Amino acid sequence: MSDNDIALSFDTLEYYSLQEACDYLNRKHKTNNITPKKLLKKISSRDINTFIHFRMDSSPNKPLHAKIEFYNSNVFSTDINIYDLSEKELKPIVDTLQKLETFVSNRIIDDLYMGSFLFRVSKETVSNMTLSKNPDDKIFLFGLEGFIQRPNYNDDPYKPSQLAEWQITVEDKSYQLTDISYINFTIDSVNDEDLAKFAEKAPFSCSFNKRADFSFVEFNIKLSDIIILHNDLLSLEEESLNNKPIESKGKFVSRKGVSHKKILAKEIAKHVAEEQWLQDTENKIKIGEMCNIVWAKLIEYNLSEELPNHIDNLRPWIKEVSPSYASEAGRPKS
Repeated sequence: MSDNDIALSFDTLEYYSLQEACDYLNRKHKTNNITPKKLLKKISSRDINTFIHFRMDSSPNKPLHAKIEFYNSNVFSTDINIYDLSEKELKPIVDTLQKLETFVSNRIIDDLYMGSFLFRVSKETVSNMTLSKNPDDKIFLFGLEGFIQRPNYNDDPYKPSQLAEWQITVEDKSYQLTDISYINFTIDSVNDEDLAKFAEKAPFSCSFNKRADFSFVEFNIKLSDIIILHNDLLSLEEESLNNKPIESKGKFVSRKGVSHKKILAKEIAKHVAEEQWLQDTENKIKIGEMCNIVWAKLIEYNLSEELPNHIDNLRPWIKEVSPSYASEAGRPKS
């Protein structure tokens, strides 16, 4: 075995920083032309996975939460049509999903302090990083798209194997998420002192998007924070060597759809509106007023995260059950 072969064997790892990945490829192909910035441009154009390692040294001053978005779970029974259920029948499903989401969030936070996660970086983040002029520039992290938990490096970040283990039991039935597509972190405070203490412990520089009683944590990462797995690096290497045309694989877009919670929110909105209009014997409630009623009800159901950006955007959700008079002008002409 030559010295170069020995050196290459030590360069071969389960995962790499971009600089380590460049060192590996340069040694393997006897060149010095591959740089982290060039490699990242290749990654971005070919939709290859990249990750960041996230570990907190200690628990922050205020509770940290993982706000997660998912599209599938086994909470929905395959033999039940969700669209045929009444509001009362939908309520326990909402409650179960809420409990399951909270449980998974807590498990992520518990394991976060062990430093066992690699979170997938969004394509938007990677694209912006390729356009930065300075490798030390801090780039806004547009959320995290799933994760893998070491040493399960072959996991699909949208369907990590841990989800099968993170189950809750409700009335003797076990429930689990079957995917996890988007993760944000929040902290239970809007107090500047609390947020400053969190920022001191955070693994990346951060700012905060304050809401009523909590704050979204907005991280900024650098080129040196990006990690690529060995298998993904080999895929990139093969595609580049074979001069494979650059195209979107669609491997992530195809997994997206309408989340179960969004379906529940829309169905409950429809049920609430229909019930209110049935009781409206004097034909007074217009669709705009009904949007306000439905909005308040969905907040009561802990479905505020599924609401559209504006109350008026609830109109398409309830239009199907709206009576004709609800769309008429508020006051008839004299």
